[in-house]
Amino acid sequence: MQTYTGKYYNGQTDTSVDAEITLTAKQITISIRDTQGTARQVHWFWEQVRQGKGNAGTVLEYPGYPAQRITVHALTFADAAAFYLERKKKPGFFANKGRLIVGAIFLFLVALLALVYFWFIPFLAVRIANNVPISYEEKLGQSSYDALINEYKVDPQATKLVNEFFQQMKVQTQYSIDITVVKDKQSNAFALPGGHIIVYDQLLREMKHYEELAALLSHEYAHVEEKHTTKTIFRSMGTYMFISLLFGDLGGAGAVVVENANSLKSLQYSRRLEKAADLYGLHLLQERNIDPRGFEWLFNTLKQQNSLQPSEWLSSHPDLDNRIRYINREMRPDPAITDSTLLRIFISLKQ
Repeated sequence: MQTYTGKYYNGQTDTSVDAEITLTAKQITISIRDTQGTARQVHWFWEQVRQGKGNAGTVLEYPGYPAQRITVHALTFADAAAFYLERKKKPGFFANKGRLIVGAIFLFLVALLALVYFWFIPFLAVRIANNVPISYEEKLGQSSYDALINEYKVDPQATKLVNEFFQQMKVQTQYSIDITVVKDKQSNAFALPGGHIIVYDQLLREMKHYEELAALLSHEYAHVEEKHTTKTIFRSMGTYMFISLLFGDLGGAGAVVVENANSLKSLQYSRRLEKAADLYGLHLLQERNIDPRGFEWLFNTLKQQNSLQPSEWLSSHPDLDNRIRYINREMRPDPAITDSTLLRIFISLKQ
């Protein structure tokens, strides 16, 4: 901080008065006494100060109304003023460093928000989904089913037979599995939270072996039993779902799912979950001495069907050749036994 004596001119009064002028890095402080002798200060900020013209001393001006200027005769004032005026044109090292720090902080916050949104929130939503009670999953699935089923025409006879088929597989579960067969030209099947499974009749018509139906139902059942559907829904619904779950608003979370129920028929599971469902289903088949080649036959049926028209099941269950390979690797050499009851139901279904 440097202080000088000089003259201050105020265009409003058109007078010059003695002034004490102090220079700091931020501003110029001008201390004067008005015509009544009262002390007061005027502050100029360097960003607006400019060099003026004068025959004697150093003149600085401040724009605006009224016009203002100061004149100082001290030689060192000229050097100090020149330093600060140059400094405002070319920000110094610390000014630039400050901008870099602010920029780095901004980028860090953006990266942190992205991490929270794309990883941390989905991660926690899935962990919360693991602890959602079955009763809530069933309620959520029923609401989604009610919102969806009106767009389909249900085949009651096929529905009765497919449920009888699954019951004959004697799968022990805490869920109440309810399978609905609907009429549609697409080859598709999908599971809802809590136990509802919807199967398109086109897919049933294309099957040639009852083991294919056993493989399909085992796969979709695995998504229910292992909470794959619930986890994937919670993860895909993002921030709103997480906040609702975090604060215990299960009703709000359910409303989000129901509003997006139409997307459940083509729900995209991760490859890890798809493989887990395949292997879980394979275990169910082998445990019941059902030929595990049912998975291979099912996948080949879907591939053939897809060559005739698009298959929604294929769009949400990719890499069938790869899945055939790992199913074949995991098969046990135990001989399969034909289940006459399952075969009879399947034949009735095909009639």
